Amino acid sequence: YNKNNKNKNNMVFYECVVTTKNRTEFWRLSELFKSVSLEVVNRGGIIRGIHNHGIRQAPHRFKAKFADAMGRRYYEKVRFISVYMDCNPQTRQQVQQLLASDENVLRQTHLKARSILDQASELSWRKNPFLKEVLEEIKAEEEEAQGATAKEGQEEEEEEDIVSVF
Repeated sequence: YNKNNKNKNNMVFYECVVTTKNRTEFWRLSELFKSVSLEVVNRGGIIRGIHNHGIRQAPHRFKAKFADAMGRRYYEKVRFISVYMDCNPQTRQQVQQLLASDENVLRQTHLKARSILDQASELSWRKNPFLKEVLEEIKAEEEEAQGATAKEGQEEEEEEDIVSVF
């Protein structure tokens, strides 16, 4: 048993939210996310999608590491981009380093995303809403069946009482 091999094959669904400068050219963003995608795919991962949320007002001022050519270092409007990927933790670290080295990236947040398939794969019926629903349906069907057999049993007893009177 080798602990290192266990993590190399463990694919996790991540969402990476990248915050970039609002004035970054599209070709620079394209090159950045092409290199991120290439890194993930070359290491055996899968890119599920890249979603551009557009330029939005930041919750507070974001500070760049260095001032740009115009002398701007603080940004109140930023571009949010999400990358959805399946990869192992080592690949995620490589992607994190790749994004950190780009001058247009202000922030990055890597989240372990949950999908509906994660809920379906839960083994415990207490945690899995799908299994819970199926088990409740089965229980209701069983109660209906027991109620129907109890009614049939009562009807048969009444018939026997009537026949015994005659």
